[in-house]
Amino acid sequence: MKSRLVVFLFAFISIYIFFNREEWKGNMYGYDVDGYYMYLPATFLYHDLGKMGFHKQAEADFGVSPDTYYVFDQPQTGRRTNMYAIGTSLFELPCFLIAWAWSDNVAGYNPDGYSVPFQIAGRLSNILWVMLGLFVLRRFLKVYFTDTVTAIVLACIAFGTNLYTYSTFIPGMSHPYVFVILSCILYYTQRWYAQGKPSQLYMLGALAGLAVITRPIAIIIFLITLLWEVNSLESLKLRLSYLAKQSKHIAIAMICFLAVAMIQMSYWKYTSGHWIFFSYQNDGFNFLKPKIWAGLFSYQKGWFVYTPMALLGIAGLFFLWKKQKTLASAFILYFIIIIYVVFSWRNWWYGGGFSARGMVESLAVMALPLGALAERVLSLKKKVLTGAMLVVFSCLITLNMFQSYQYGLFILHADRMSKAFYWKIFGKTKIDNAQVDKYLMPEHNLNEEIKERFDRK
Repeated sequence: MKSRLVVFLFAFISIYIFFNREEWKGNMYGYDVDGYYMYLPATFLYHDLGKMGFHKQAEADFGVSPDTYYVFDQPQTGRRTNMYAIGTSLFELPCFLIAWAWSDNVAGYNPDGYSVPFQIAGRLSNILWVMLGLFVLRRFLKVYFTDTVTAIVLACIAFGTNLYTYSTFIPGMSHPYVFVILSCILYYTQRWYAQGKPSQLYMLGALAGLAVITRPIAIIIFLITLLWEVNSLESLKLRLSYLAKQSKHIAIAMICFLAVAMIQMSYWKYTSGHWIFFSYQNDGFNFLKPKIWAGLFSYQKGWFVYTPMALLGIAGLFFLWKKQKTLASAFILYFIIIIYVVFSWRNWWYGGGFSARGMVESLAVMALPLGALAERVLSLKKKVLTGAMLVVFSCLITLNMFQSYQYGLFILHADRMSKAFYWKIFGKTKIDNAQVDKYLMPEHNLNEEIKERFDRK
């Protein structure tokens, strides 16, 4: 019961902040957020998926960022291709359709895709889907932990990490939606190995397709599915033998995967002429020069600096190993690989944002080790240790919520944070704008970093 209340509290606080800050009066659709979203107005309102010609008017009327940043001409087809994956727009579709009906029939707004009903829809979509993801994650956690431990873990993730920031203050990005996908994959993976129902495997296939067309590297989560409760060569052999016996159902799951993936592939074929197309033309990975230390510990965007709850989650892998070695191996491998891949992206700080946004979805995977840590402390039945743990969790939740608030006030800078500026603004709700550049990372340093990372020679 307590864990269910945590999810409702998250929804209440997020929606309250949204309306209290009157965010719906401004435009949320800019750059990445607009790129993810623009499939919907292009398809349903303007019937212009191939050229996105409607966007120029949206730029003039609503201050939407120019689409030249993320829509590219395709001379061979005469069309234009959106660089962003289509999956996020599928999550946004239900609220978009409600906003369309509302604006057209009730509210008196033009059904243009960017007026107030659509601004509200975009923000509520984020909150409602994350709420669903937390409910699914709750069901997964309750297989292993009591309701008390589950409630603690959900509170830590919902309020103590940058999932909260990207749900409440920076809506419209793909990461919260991928968090939902990963929560569902963990849930159905556990159910499939426990119950063996083919329908659960088919759902995993469909979720794999949805993961790929929302954020392709999310497919790494299937290492956990493959290696679920595998921690030795012998158990790996047994797993491969089991999967071989499931070949018929796996083939059907692959069809489910392709059916979903074809949504993206069909769009690529229509606009570029190719079924498989790398749309990030000016970006990519630099696997020989990963920025792992900077991605985790730098004051610019370090995950452990701005989301220290994640550090406790990683520490929890030790207690997960103690609790259930067969599960821990796959989770440890996942974090090793995902951290390497995420911070091998050339733009390792992922542009403007709070903390390491590329790790938001992995918070679903972090839930189990964080739960193992909390369970271990509670199992000692020492009030001092239990109290200390709850104080630490509460402090980290407070810090995250406050710094998210700072980000919403434009105090915490989107991409030029430095150690000096971090401590200059620590705990403050007002700053002297005349002093900002004195403490921020110099802009030329950021430009040099961009030049270095994008030099492909």
